[in-house]
Amino acid sequence: MVTILILFIMAISALRIVVINLQVPLKHPLAQQGVLDLRGWTMPKDRTITLDGEWEFYPYQLLKPAVDAEEDAGASSKIAFIPVPGAWDAYFSDKQIFRYGTYRLRILLNEDDEATYSLRTNEIRNASAIYVNGQLAGGAGIPSEKRESYTAQRIPYTVLIPEGSSLVDIRITVSNHAGDGGVTKSIRFGTREAIEERTILSMGLQLLLSIVLLVHALYALILYVFGAGNRGLNYFALTILCGLFSVIAVDERLLFILLPLSFEITVKISLLAYIGVMAFLPPLFKQMFPDYGSVRAVRGFAVFCSVYAAFVLCFPSEYTLPVLPLLAAVLVVSVVISGSILFAAMKGQEDAIFLLLSCVSLGTNVAWTLLGPRIIPFELMHYPFDLIFTVLAFAAFWFKRFLRSVTQTKELAEKLQQTNQAKDEFLANTSHELRNPLHAVLNIAQTMLDDQTYPVHEAHRTKLGIQLDVARRMSLMVEDLLDMARLKEHRVQLQIDTVKVQAVAAGSVEMIRYLLEGKAVALHMGIPGDFPAVWADEHRLTQIMFNLLHNAVKFTERGSIDIQAEVKDGMARVHVRDTGVGMEEETLRRAFLPYEQGPADTHAAYGGFGLGLSICKQLVELQGGQLLAVSSPGEGSVFTFTLPLAEGQKQEDAGPVPLVHDLEAAVALAERARNDFAAGGEDSAPLLQRQRILAVDDDRVNLQVLTDILESASYEVSTAISGVEALAKLSGTRFDLLILDAMMPNMSGYELTRIVRERYTSSELPILLLTARSSPEDIQTGFQLGANDYLTKPVGSLELKSRVRAWTELTLSIEQRLQIEAAWLQAQIKPHFLFNVLHAISTLGYTDTDRMQILLEHFSNYLRSSFDFQNVDSVVSIEQELELVRSYLYIERERFGERLQVEWRVDAKRDVLVPPLSIQTLVENAVRHGLVTRIRGGVITIRIDEQDTFTEVAICDDGVGMEESQWWPLLHASPGNGQGIGLRNTDRRLKQLFGSGLRIQSVPDQGTTVSFRIPK
Repeated sequence: MVTILILFIMAISALRIVVINLQVPLKHPLAQQGVLDLRGWTMPKDRTITLDGEWEFYPYQLLKPAVDAEEDAGASSKIAFIPVPGAWDAYFSDKQIFRYGTYRLRILLNEDDEATYSLRTNEIRNASAIYVNGQLAGGAGIPSEKRESYTAQRIPYTVLIPEGSSLVDIRITVSNHAGDGGVTKSIRFGTREAIEERTILSMGLQLLLSIVLLVHALYALILYVFGAGNRGLNYFALTILCGLFSVIAVDERLLFILLPLSFEITVKISLLAYIGVMAFLPPLFKQMFPDYGSVRAVRGFAVFCSVYAAFVLCFPSEYTLPVLPLLAAVLVVSVVISGSILFAAMKGQEDAIFLLLSCVSLGTNVAWTLLGPRIIPFELMHYPFDLIFTVLAFAAFWFKRFLRSVTQTKELAEKLQQTNQAKDEFLANTSHELRNPLHAVLNIAQTMLDDQTYPVHEAHRTKLGIQLDVARRMSLMVEDLLDMARLKEHRVQLQIDTVKVQAVAAGSVEMIRYLLEGKAVALHMGIPGDFPAVWADEHRLTQIMFNLLHNAVKFTERGSIDIQAEVKDGMARVHVRDTGVGMEEETLRRAFLPYEQGPADTHAAYGGFGLGLSICKQLVELQGGQLLAVSSPGEGSVFTFTLPLAEGQKQEDAGPVPLVHDLEAAVALAERARNDFAAGGEDSAPLLQRQRILAVDDDRVNLQVLTDILESASYEVSTAISGVEALAKLSGTRFDLLILDAMMPNMSGYELTRIVRERYTSSELPILLLTARSSPEDIQTGFQLGANDYLTKPVGSLELKSRVRAWTELTLSIEQRLQIEAAWLQAQIKPHFLFNVLHAISTLGYTDTDRMQILLEHFSNYLRSSFDFQNVDSVVSIEQELELVRSYLYIERERFGERLQVEWRVDAKRDVLVPPLSIQTLVENAVRHGLVTRIRGGVITIRIDEQDTFTEVAICDDGVGMEESQWWPLLHASPGNGQGIGLRNTDRRLKQLFGSGLRIQSVPDQGTTVSFRIPK
C-alpha cells in the first residue's frame, strides 16, 4: 500500500509540474511608474503576458478620460503607485468601508505593430469599468463614488484594444463595498487570438471537471433514489454537487456567465458551496464506516455548519465576506473529523487504498490552492486533474465495494437457492409425512364425534370440533405445500379440455359453504347459464376457484362474496369479489409471491402459509391466462383471472330447465324441485325393474359415454342434464344407483346430493360422485353431504363398471332383505294373539257356531297369507292386500267387540299394486297402539282414493294420537334401539318403489292418519 501511495503522489505531482511548466510566462518588461514599455520587444502571437507591475492609482477618485491636460494635471497631485495584482487597503482608511479609485497604465507599443490586442481580467473587486484610449471598452457591475448608485459584479471579461495604437492608455475605475478590493489578480494582455485561446482552454478545463463531477453526482443520486437506500450515496452526491458549484463559481466563473445573477446571490452560492463540501464530508465517512468516529462530533459539526450556512443566507456580503477566515476553520475541522474516521477504518478495510488515494489527491489540491500563489511567482490556469483523480478514486472505492457486494450477493444467492431447494424438499417430504398422521387425527376426532355408543360430553364435543377445523386447515396447507413443490419441479400435468366455468363455480361454492357458518356473509354466484365454455383443466380450474373463494371467505367477516364472469377481448374473465378487509398497495404487490402473508397482525389473525394465491397465479398462467387483483383497505378485493374461450363451444340448451343467474335462485329452484320431489312425483309412473341407473351431467357427451359403458354391462340407464331434471325423474321412478357430476351449473352435484339425501338414505339410493380432482376438500364435501363413493375424472371403463356393480348389488341385496324382513315380521304371530283367537273360537263353539265358522275361515285366511311365500315379491295386488286386512280386522272385532269400529272407504281399481303387508302393517299398528289401548276403543277408517295421477291409501284412527317427537323415531330410528321396525320397513320399501314413503299426521287425544301414495 505504501508503494502504491508513493507512486501515486509522484504521478500526480509530476503531472502538475508538467502543467505548470507549460504555463511559465515569457520574460517581458514590467510596468514601472504606470508605464509598460513594450517597444523593441516582439509580442508572440500565441502567448500572453501579464500587466503586472506599478500602476498609477487614484484613491477616492473615479477618473474618466480627461478632456484636456489641465484635468490630468489636477489629478496628478493625488497620484500614487500601486502594485498590480494586489490589495489596495493601504491607500484607504480602515474606517472607510465603501472604497473606490482609479487604476491607470500606459502601454507603449512598436510603431509598426499591426496586431489586434486584447486584455483579459480575471478578478477585479467588486465593480469595474475599463476605458481604453478614452473609450469605455468593458466592465462588470457599475462602479460609483456613492454606495447607492454602486452595483457589484465579479466576473471575468475581455476588452478589445483598438487597432493601430502605439500608445494604449488603460484606465480602470473600481468600487468595492466589502472585503479586499481592487485588482487582486493579474490582467492578461496579448493578441486577440492568444487571449481567446487561453480563455477557451481555461473554461474547457473547468468544464471538464464540472462534467466529471456532475456525472458522478447524478449516478450517486440515481442509485440512492432507485432502490439502493444507502444514505452514504446521498451524502456523496451532495458533496459532489457542492464541489461542482464551488468549481463553476471561481476562476472563469462559468455559472455567473451563464446566469446573470446579482453579486449578493453569487457570494451566497459560492460560500454555501464551500460550506456544503466541508459539511457533508464527515457524515459521508460516518455512513461509510458507521463503527468508527464520534457521532456527537459529526452531529455537532453539522449543527455548526448549519448555523454558518444560515448566517450566509440571512446576512448581506458586508457581513459575510469579512469573516471568510471562519471558512478556513470549518475546513480544518472537517478534515480532522473525516480523517479520524478514515484512518480508524482503514485498518480493517480491504479497499482502503482507494480512499487513501482520494484523500491524497484532495489534499494535494488544497495544498496547491493555499500554497501555490506563495510558491509560484505567476498566476496559473484552473487545474482540474487533482479533483478528477479524487472523485475517480472515491468512485473506484464505491465500485469496488459494489462489485464485491455483487459477488457476495451472487454467492449468497446460490447458497440461498440451495437452501431454498433444501427447504422445498424438506417441506415436500414433511408434507408427505404429515398427511397420514393428519388424516389419522381427523378420522379419530370425527369417529369420536359420531360415536353414539359412547357419546362425547358437550364441552369435549366443542373442543373436538375446533380440533377438526384446525386439522382441516392444516390439511389444506399441506396440500398447498405439495402443489407448490410440484409447480417448482414442473411436475404439473394439465388435461386441457372444454370446461364450463359456471359448473366449476357452483361446485366450488358447495365445497366452501361450510366455512361460512357463523359469518354474516352472503355468497352470490352470478355466472349466467349460457356463459361459453373455456379451455382449461377442470381439476386445476376447480382448485383455482376454491382457493380464491377460500381466500375471500377467510378475510370477509360480513358482507358478500360475488362470482361473476364476462367475455372480453376473446377471453373469459372471471371475477371473485369480496367486501373483506382488503389490502394496501404494498401488500397487493406481494400478494402473488410464495409465502407472502401480508402484515404481521393480519397473518396472526388469519394464518396460513401464503401459498394459495401464488399457486392460483401459476396455474392460471399455465392455462394461458392471467390473474390480477384490485384491492382497497377496508373495502374488499376483486380477483380476476382470464382463460381462453373454447371456440365454438357454447353451453348446450338444457331444454326446459330455466337459467339461474345466482345462487339464491338456484336454491329456490332446488327447493321447488324438492317440494315436487317430496310430494311424490304426481306426473310419474312406476317402473319396477331392477338395476336402473340415473346418470346426471350437464355435458351430453359425457352422458353418452356413461350410457354406452353401462348399457354394455346390461344396466338400464336414464340420463338428466341438470339437477332439476334429475329430481323430476327421481320423484316418479325407482333407481338403484345415482351417478352425479360434482360440477354442474345452476344446481351442482353437491347440492343435488343434499336434496336426495333428505328423501333417501345412503343404502336406499347410493350416490356415486364424479369429480375433477381428488383433493381432501372435494371428497370431504361429497361425503359430508351424503355421497357413497367418488371417482376422479377421466373415469376408466373397468373401474366404473366395478364401482357400479358393487353399489347396485348392494341396493338389490338391501331391497331383498327388506322384503324378507316384511314377510318375517308378518310371520311372527305373537302367542297371546294366537291364544286369544283360539279362546274366542272355543267360546263361540258353545254359543254361536255360525260365527265360529266365519271366524275360523278368517283365521285360516290370515294364517295362510302370513306364511305365503309371495310376500317376498316386491308388489302384490291391492285386492290381495285388502283381503288380508279384512281377515285381520274380523278377528280383532270378534276379540274386542264394540270397542273396535271399522269404516271402509275404498275406491280403487284392482290393478293397483302395493308392497305386500304394507296396508296390513298400518292397520295392525292403528289397532294395537291407537285404539285398544283405550277402554272405550275407537273407529278405524280405511280410505283408498283414486286421483288422476296417483292412488292414495290412508289408515285413520281416532285413538290416543302422538306428538311428533313420538312418531318421528318410528321412521328414522335405527334397528335395535327399542323401536319397532314394521313402520320403518314399510316406509323404506315404499320409497324404493315409488319415490316417497309414509306420511304421518297425528294429534294427541284426537287420532292418527298414516298414508302413502301409489303413482299411476
